[in-house]
Amino acid sequence: MRRPYRVLAQLMGAGVLMGATACTLQEQERPRGFPEAATVEETTASASPTATALTDARARSALLREGDLGDTWTGTQGAATWRDGLLKGRTDPPGCQKLLDTFYAEDLLGEPKGGTAVTGFDDDEYGAQLRYQVGAYNGADVDARLTHFRQLAEQCQAFTITGLQGQEYGAQITPVDLPDDLGDAGQALRLTIRGDIDGGDGTLTLDLATVRVGDTAALLTHGGLHGIDDTATRNAARAGAERLRQVLGAEEDRSEEEGGASAEEDEDQEEGGASAEESGESEESGDGEEAGSGESEEEESG
Repeated sequence: MRRPYRVLAQLMGAGVLMGATACTLQEQERPRGFPEAATVEETTASASPTATALTDARARSALLREGDLGDTWTGTQGAATWRDGLLKGRTDPPGCQKLLDTFYAEDLLGEPKGGTAVTGFDDDEYGAQLRYQVGAYNGADVDARLTHFRQLAEQCQAFTITGLQGQEYGAQITPVDLPDDLGDAGQALRLTIRGDIDGGDGTLTLDLATVRVGDTAALLTHGGLHGIDDTATRNAARAGAERLRQVLGAEEDRSEEEGGASAEEDEDQEEGGASAEESGESEESGDGEEAGSGESEEEESG
């Protein structure tokens, strides 16, 4: 079945899509409780890769690929115009403003401590966009930020946004379930904004999800004006976490191999030193025997 976005795109072109209202809007769910960010206890120090293990190059190799998302996804053609029109607004209280600003700036994880990389994709089926970034961070800081963000969401389950031109939009925050086994911590929230968009009733749906693996983390936003594929956020989070674990695992294996090679070199050097010492002792012993033989010959001659 074709999605309304695809039908509209064929009939009207991308420039009119921002104001199109012919798509079917799903009924808004009632707000439900916000679960704690899923956290897995670390059993050993080696189970948590350090932030320094992720360089820019390795961060790029940990990014999502088009094949991770499905056939309808392609590389992005640029940021959607609804980002500024709907997310750069004002609201009260300050906690809700902070929440809205975080959705807009995508800075939930804070400043990276090492390598970073980012990529984006467009969904031809729904007209949605997905932006994905990975980086090296302090794991404890990430967990604290996730907790604070969840608390803000609990306080701001429903609020009003005043747009740049004075328009008012109704906003709602709801949790999004992520698989339990993604990493050491994970959390996802959905922002829904309803109101007059380009002259007609419209709805923006925007997911923001984070996954932490050791001292590295990934953040993705997935949103659009014509609904979104509910499974895409979860699938992207799962694929991203798995790719991140693979990259970090390869880094650990490489470090262990280098450490093993270094240890073997040290052993070879020690063995070489021991052989040299034994050789020296043998030479000294041989010199002593020659000297003793010479003395014996002198005595016999005398």
